[in-house]
Amino acid sequence: MEKARIEKHKVRFPSRARRLFLLLCGLTFYGQPFVAAGAPEMPLLMRSDFESGTSAGWRPNIPANWRVVDAEGGRVYELFAPGQPGRVRAPTSWSLLEGFDLTSFELTGRFKSTADPANMLGDLCIFFHFKDPEHFFYVHFAGASDEVHNIIGLVNGSDRVKVNREAAGGSTARLKDRGWHTFKVTCDAVGEVKAYIDDLSSPVLTARDDTFGHGLVGVGSFDDTGLFDDIELRGIRRTDPAVRGLVQAEPRPDLARGRGPATK
Repeated sequence: MEKARIEKHKVRFPSRARRLFLLLCGLTFYGQPFVAAGAPEMPLLMRSDFESGTSAGWRPNIPANWRVVDAEGGRVYELFAPGQPGRVRAPTSWSLLEGFDLTSFELTGRFKSTADPANMLGDLCIFFHFKDPEHFFYVHFAGASDEVHNIIGLVNGSDRVKVNREAAGGSTARLKDRGWHTFKVTCDAVGEVKAYIDDLSSPVLTARDDTFGHGLVGVGSFDDTGLFDDIELRGIRRTDPAVRGLVQAEPRPDLARGRGPATK
């Protein structure tokens, strides 16, 4: 009887093959995110410090508003003019890394706002799972936090909506000056997103949303200007055998969300 009771409650760990399956699919084990001990980092896909004087590999939506310039002893990528509003309320300026259709990724680098210092709503954005100008996610870093500032936003054929867990006005806003800041944005195979600024060990924004499942990544702004440098991208391409068939192929109209507030 005692032996039967022990057997009934024995913890059965997954086999090596199942551990690998769980890791690739981003599933959970006993209610917690499963991470294999000693799991390797995602492969480094590119580095961009712009010291060559060119922005090769980057695709801006408005090329005339972007340039590589000398700044503080080096060269940086500058968004020097804001974009124009489109059909839906969404960021107006972006420059995407060509050829990296990713499921999971880690994007790191430095940025500096060049907006009017008196404007605490000035922003810089990181884009991911970008499909087209009306279907993408973005992290909005700003100097203040509310329903539309300092958020993780989703644009899915209509005005952007906040999808991060932090309450409106409850996220930590650190883009309060015009100095350089470090950033990191990560996303795993099930759409768990974490965004960091300055302190790269503790995220200021988190979300889980797998609306698109894959897409391009990039940098830009909602309607301001700034500098970007020392970009590094690690990630898993959609075409990798381990993830092929596990992601949604195209945006689906039935997943469209309601319109958000009509202010920035």
